[in-house]
Amino acid sequence: MYKIVVDTNVIISAWINKAGKPRQFLTKYLTSDKCVFILSNEIIDEVRKVVGKPKFKMHGDDIDELLYPIILMSQFVEIKSNLKIIERDPADDVIINTAYDGNADYIVSGDAHLLDLKKYDKIQIVSVASMLETLQSDSRA
Repeated sequence: MYKIVVDTNVIISAWINKAGKPRQFLTKYLTSDKCVFILSNEIIDEVRKVVGKPKFKMHGDDIDELLYPIILMSQFVEIKSNLKIIERDPADDVIINTAYDGNADYIVSGDAHLLDLKKYDKIQIVSVASMLETLQSDSRA
């Protein structure tokens, strides 16, 4: 079983584009026994902040409806580390810290700052397409 941290941009992309790979990934694997999703309150707060912006036209109950299945099916970790890895965008460090403290195998992201790292410690940082390919081809998953 893979332990996966899903970046905020993947969650939001899945909500926006119902036919895209992020939606396919979350729909297929959020309730699968092939992986466990790792979350932190900080990631949830970031999603709330982003989708609460006027361009998304989401409020209260709409945001809760978006987040409920993800929260329900994920394992929460308390962030204790304070790693400062992404110099160009320090806000992305919350994803690294969640993955590190949650002993994640993967971070799934569409963010170039994270994807450029490719790996931190033992954590692979991959795109949604790459994670889908891994999950579909790995018989142990």
